Amino acid sequence: MLEIAAGVPVWGAWGKAGSAEQPHPLICHMIDTAAVAERLYDVLLGPAVRADLESGLAALGDVRSWVAVLCGLHDIGKCSPIFQAIRGKLAIRYLGEEVRELMGVLDRGATDREARTEHGTVTAVHLRRCLGQWDAPRKLGIALAVVLGGHHGYLLSAKAVLDAEVRKGHLGGPRWHDLRCELVRAVAELWGLGDPARAGWRAVSLDVPALAGLGGLASVSDWIASDIRNFAYAELPLTDLVAYRDEARGRAGRAVHGRLRWKPWRPPGDTTHAALFGEEPRPLQRAVGELVADRDEPGVLVIEAPTGEGKTRAGFQAAATLVRGLGLSGLYFALPTRATAEHVHAELAAAARALRLEEPPGLVHGGDQLSPSSVNEDGDGDGDGDERAWFTRRRGLLFPVGVGTIDRALQAVIRSRHVFVRLTGLSGKVLVVDEAHDVDAHMTTLLRRLMWWCGRLGIPVVLMSATLPADDREQLIAHWRAGRRKLLPGQVEPRPAGWVGPGVTWAGAEGEPVRRPVELSPVNADRPPIRVHHLGDGQLPTWLRSRVESGGCALVIRNLVRDAVGTYDRLREETRTWERQPELVLLTGQVPADWRARTETWLRENFGPHSADRPHAIVVGTQVLQHSLDVDFDLLASDLAPINELVQRLGRTHRHPRAARACPVPELALVQPPEGRSGPVFPRGLHTVYHQALLLRTLSVLHERTELRLPAEVPQLVHHVYTEPVPPQGPLRERFEKAEATLVARDSEDEARVRRFYLPALRPGDQIRDLTRYPTIAARTRKDTPWRRR
Repeated sequence: MLEIAAGVPVWGAWGKAGSAEQPHPLICHMIDTAAVAERLYDVLLGPAVRADLESGLAALGDVRSWVAVLCGLHDIGKCSPIFQAIRGKLAIRYLGEEVRELMGVLDRGATDREARTEHGTVTAVHLRRCLGQWDAPRKLGIALAVVLGGHHGYLLSAKAVLDAEVRKGHLGGPRWHDLRCELVRAVAELWGLGDPARAGWRAVSLDVPALAGLGGLASVSDWIASDIRNFAYAELPLTDLVAYRDEARGRAGRAVHGRLRWKPWRPPGDTTHAALFGEEPRPLQRAVGELVADRDEPGVLVIEAPTGEGKTRAGFQAAATLVRGLGLSGLYFALPTRATAEHVHAELAAAARALRLEEPPGLVHGGDQLSPSSVNEDGDGDGDGDERAWFTRRRGLLFPVGVGTIDRALQAVIRSRHVFVRLTGLSGKVLVVDEAHDVDAHMTTLLRRLMWWCGRLGIPVVLMSATLPADDREQLIAHWRAGRRKLLPGQVEPRPAGWVGPGVTWAGAEGEPVRRPVELSPVNADRPPIRVHHLGDGQLPTWLRSRVESGGCALVIRNLVRDAVGTYDRLREETRTWERQPELVLLTGQVPADWRARTETWLRENFGPHSADRPHAIVVGTQVLQHSLDVDFDLLASDLAPINELVQRLGRTHRHPRAARACPVPELALVQPPEGRSGPVFPRGLHTVYHQALLLRTLSVLHERTELRLPAEVPQLVHHVYTEPVPPQGPLRERFEKAEATLVARDSEDEARVRRFYLPALRPGDQIRDLTRYPTIAARTRKDTPWRRR
């Protein structure tokens, strides 16, 4: 086997090249990455991950330095014939003429991705060998090898590492091995750790959180170190590695804290509601402040209250208190839709000064390209280009404070590329999930698994909802507790769901949850009963005319776009004969984005909390009107929908105090489906929006109701629709039972499908490689997401 010459300089193997004639030495990139990892250690890794690393690596001495060095070793596999052959001329120039013939043999195969051994695999092979020689436990050697060798997104199996060891031509002979060992020693010694072979590896043991965090830190540090705006190529020949290390540390600081502005969130010392927002707290906000004050262990906070009680600000306050008390670095505020995320992002941005956010909160959307990137590819498309796109588009989930859809959080529990980076990004945050009820069986299954992993990684969670069924609340808490106790899901029984109503719950890993009912603020406590009118579709224009012909404003929400458009067209004709013609507005999810943005702005300006004189108008649309807009109308007309959806829609009427209203008493026109032989006939296509069983349950609960007392009745209504459905009597009962069976079967099928691709619940001793075993795409957060298996 052809070898490299004796005495090759430690900087001889190239690490980054791109189109340059003079490369960036591999040892320099390793130093760069280690320097970045030092800077990110406190801001990216959560306290529980750091605690696992510091406990598991304690026998080695300086844990932070060892973590930095291990991250730097991620690319040691580039010191191999198969990688160096990618730029054979550079290899010959800096490794010596001895490799010319070897490069000639390998360079053709090196350009064939299927034929060559990837440098991450060579990294894994070398580290496994080294750790074995250093007397590390076998399981530790395999785990560290696959985590650091998997920095391009997929963790190798132990078999893949062992299989690669026989590819001697790709790995090189003894002198290649010796050069890799020299590189490892050099980086360790630059961090004052001495020869790794003499460290106490036998006593090292790393749990799953530590391994996942190490893999995430290595990947992110590599991306930052690979950006030529942060780390320019070194001048060759390289004569002083100590000076280069010092320079790299300075560049790492300027990159992380300067250019990227990546700093942990440090909330003010006083995080009471009055101190943060300069106003007296409502009862809910006061209870939240009392429950999270002085917490020194993570847990789950559940905030249950109707619209108007200040849940969003309570969530901000809870997050600020927990970040400060638990030594976290930030928060991720997860919402059901992009529109709701944009609304909360605006609220958080407005409160940024009070919360002491040094940087504006990130708005996390899948298509965002936050900045052009100069991440340097290695000349062969070896993976850095993919990471460039991932990092620049997703960094809002990594950086300390972000707002976005719940999908981004759920992706952290889908077996997919770089899932360990997503887990690492969440590990230092408070996760706030708003409208936690607004998920189907597919997303519920993912959310429960996310709660388990949050418990496993010590991530505190705040769940907020106006209509969360009590059973769901207890299930989510139980999953978090199981993860925190390192037990399997199901080994912690959910508590009986006896408590319902507005209130706040805190549940830690152990002990009894603390539950605190709260009184409603006057905006909700003094609400008059809502009058309910059961109408047919044809009666709707006449009913609206009788209420708002001479003034006032009405909101009409239809379940299907075609029905919303049809109602809008019909009202355009009907209102021509009215004494005063109202302004008509249509908004659905299918309108162009710019039109939707303009319409939503108009709605906020004219029907928001600060709009003194609301126009005489009828606004018609679909579900887009019920979630994302803080608007206030005099009355509502709505199709029959599941009870929690109706409650959301009714929250857009009589929402804010008004001196005078055209309709002083809130009213709901509930548009009933036409009757057929076996009961209501639901429109074609509605089953893709709401399951028939939920509609029949709601119909049974609201049958012949002429009045609703909201929000007082919300917990009971939700309970009787979602937890203990009330079956109708008479001929409709048989149809109801068939629909129930169909719903149970569908939900079971959805849950089974999700179980095939969500993360396993890894406990101590389980294989970290299972995080990316049989991967799918991360976008499978919703039931109908198109996907393909890798």
